[in-house]
Amino acid sequence: MTKDELDYLAERIADLVMVGLIEKQKEWDQQFTTDVNQIFGTTVYTVGPDEEQLLLAELARLMTLLTAYEEDEQYEKAAIINNKIQKIQNKLNKL
Repeated sequence: MTKDELDYLAERIADLVMVGLIEKQKEWDQQFTTDVNQIFGTTVYTVGPDEEQLLLAELARLMTLLTAYEEDEQYEKAAIINNKIQKIQNKLNKL
């Protein structure tokens, strides 16, 4: 496997791990709310990470990757990351 293929694979795995963690965190938040409601017998509203916070976190991660790729002069990868950044910025603008 070439370094580029390994980098792509690492990035893909990181994306999948992040998606999995976000979904698992939603489950844990929901279970926590249910448990608190059972303990106190009232409805308690907890605030979890909303879509904007998740998009901002992903944007920060991608900007870090972009900087690293630009410093390593890996401009093709930087262009791909830049496209992802643009998509996230468009989603944030629509919120």
